[in-house]
Amino acid sequence: MSTNTSLKPTSLTHQHLLAAVKTELSCRANRDPVRLLDVGCGEGGLITFLQSGLTGLSPEIPVEVHGFDVVDTLSERPRFPHSTVEQLTRSLPGVPWHERIRSVSQHEEWPYPDGFFDIVVSNQVLEHVVRLPPFMAQLSRVLAPGGCSMHVFPLRNALCDGHVLMPLIHRVRGYEQRAAMARMWRRLGVGNNRTGDMAETAERISTYLHLGTTYRYFQEFVDEAKRAELKLSYRYTQELYQQKLAAALGHRSLEIYRRSRRAVVDWLAFCTLRYASSVTLVLEK
Repeated sequence: MSTNTSLKPTSLTHQHLLAAVKTELSCRANRDPVRLLDVGCGEGGLITFLQSGLTGLSPEIPVEVHGFDVVDTLSERPRFPHSTVEQLTRSLPGVPWHERIRSVSQHEEWPYPDGFFDIVVSNQVLEHVVRLPPFMAQLSRVLAPGGCSMHVFPLRNALCDGHVLMPLIHRVRGYEQRAAMARMWRRLGVGNNRTGDMAETAERISTYLHLGTTYRYFQEFVDEAKRAELKLSYRYTQELYQQKLAAALGHRSLEIYRRSRRAVVDWLAFCTLRYASSVTLVLEK
């Protein structure tokens, strides 16, 4: 396989997840090969970065990065998975991507054997999962004993929706009230939908947030993790913001994190940062 080890992350969350995966792999007795799954892989940007970064880190350890995405949602990707396979083949040739990239229905089981993966990751996906219990059950099923998953996403506590960039709009339950708030923010020049008819844009935003997102509080994940027999943690939440600070100051990205944790610092960081933007949820088999 020809691997481009100079690939740059397209987002700070990609660098964050790579550093978190490296941290987990550094202290685990992993199988050969190490198998990693990207849930909600989209066009494969995170897969490309993880495959390249992990292979460059330890070329003597075979790493298999797989991915799947759900096709019967509001996402408009008519050529998935073919477009993703083509993109990955251009970036990292020599890998059987047509075998590693799958498309599934949200009503189907994940197309993998039990205990197949050492690591599972997702980036800005859990706020789009409508039915959390089946998601957690499938995650628990495909993780190997001792396996770990890491998910970067916003909780309902976040003060601003990251998709339309409008404060508090994702907390409004009523369709008409949410559209009215979208019109208000639009008049004030807030958000990333500043062109087109105002009423039509507000309706589209309200529809998307209602059908395309399901924001939850942390306690819902605690409850479902128990049912799926998964251990839950929010370690690495503060490290995402350390990555953001390093980028803002022009410093080098963090490549690996501390595995030994300071529980009080983790707790205080999580209690504060869940209002800012995304958290990092860690679920272990």
